[in-house]
Amino acid sequence: MNFKEFMNLLIGDKLKGVYLFDSKEEFLNDTIIEEVKNKVSVPDFNLIEIKGSKDVETIKNSYETYPVMEDKKYIIWRNIDLSKNSIKEYESTLNVLAEDFKEFPDFATLLIFSDNPPFKGKFYKAVNKNGTVVEINRLNQRELESFIGKRFVRNGKKIQKSLVTEIVNRFSYLSKDSEIDLYEVVNVVDKIIASSDDKIVKAQDVFDQLDEVLNINIFNLTDAMSAKNSKDTIDIYLKMARANEDLFMIYHMVIRQIRNLIGVKSLYVNGYNDTFMMKNLGIGSYELKKVKGFSRNFSLTELFDIHSRIFDMEYRQKSVDFDMEIELLLLLREISAK
Repeated sequence: MNFKEFMNLLIGDKLKGVYLFDSKEEFLNDTIIEEVKNKVSVPDFNLIEIKGSKDVETIKNSYETYPVMEDKKYIIWRNIDLSKNSIKEYESTLNVLAEDFKEFPDFATLLIFSDNPPFKGKFYKAVNKNGTVVEINRLNQRELESFIGKRFVRNGKKIQKSLVTEIVNRFSYLSKDSEIDLYEVVNVVDKIIASSDDKIVKAQDVFDQLDEVLNINIFNLTDAMSAKNSKDTIDIYLKMARANEDLFMIYHMVIRQIRNLIGVKSLYVNGYNDTFMMKNLGIGSYELKKVKGFSRNFSLTELFDIHSRIFDMEYRQKSVDFDMEIELLLLLREISAK
C-alpha cells in the first residue's frame, strides 16, 4: 500500500488492524499522525502514543482495552529503529506482537513508525501477512508539483503552474541522493505564501523568496557560466564546493540552464513569441528575459555538444572512478570558456 491509498482509508474511516510504515519521508509520516489525531474525539482514552522501547505488556494493553465513547481507538508507536542493525533490541517484543496480529481487535488500529526503513525480516513478513505494510517513497516531479500546488490552494492562494514548476526546479529534491526533504520544500512554500499580499501569487513573490532562502550562489554560478565569465564561474563554484554545497543540486541546475538555453534559442530562431516560449518551457517572464540574453553567447551546436557531455556524465556516474566535484569543475570550465 502507498501513501495515497492509506490516506484514502484514513479519511474514509476504513482503517483497522496493524500498519507498519516503510517510509522515506518524515513529513508524510507526521502528516499521517496529525490526521489520525484529528480523527479522535476522546484522545485521553482513544489515542495512545507510545514512544521508544516499551515493555510488551504496555503495548498489548494499549490495543486490548476497549475505546471509550467511540467505536475505534488508535495506537501510534514511534521513535523506534526497526532497521537491520537495530531490530535485535526489540526482538522479544516483536515476536509477541506478531502472534497477536493474527487475531487483532477490530476496534483498534496500530500504526508503527520506524525511524529508519524497517528490516524485511520475520516481523516485517508477519505484518505483511496479518496487517499492512505502507511504503512511502520520495515524491516524483508530478507528485511534488501537485503537493506544492495543493498547499497554495489550502492557504487560499492561486499560483500559475509554471511558477510551481519553477519552485520544483530550484530544489535538488528530485536529484539522485539528494538530502533535501519535504520539510525544506514546505518551509520555502510557506514563506512564499506569507509574503504574498494578493490572492494570486506573483512571480516576484516566488523569486524573492527562492533567491533569499535557497542559496543564491547557484544562480550567480549559472549566470556567470551563461555569460561565459570563466573566472567568476570557477571562483563561485570552488567557494560552493569548499562550503560543502550539494554537488548534485549544482549539477541539476547546470542541466536545467543548458536545456533552457537550448529551448529558448531553438524557439527564438524559429520565430516563436515570448508567450509560447514561457508556456512551452515552463518558465516565467523574468527568467525568459535573462535566458534570451545569455542564449546569444552560444550557438546551438555548442549547446548540443555541452548537453552530450552532460549526458555522458550521467552515464559515467555509475563508475567507481567518477568524482562529481572534479567532473563539475571541468564541465563548468568548458562551458564558460567556449
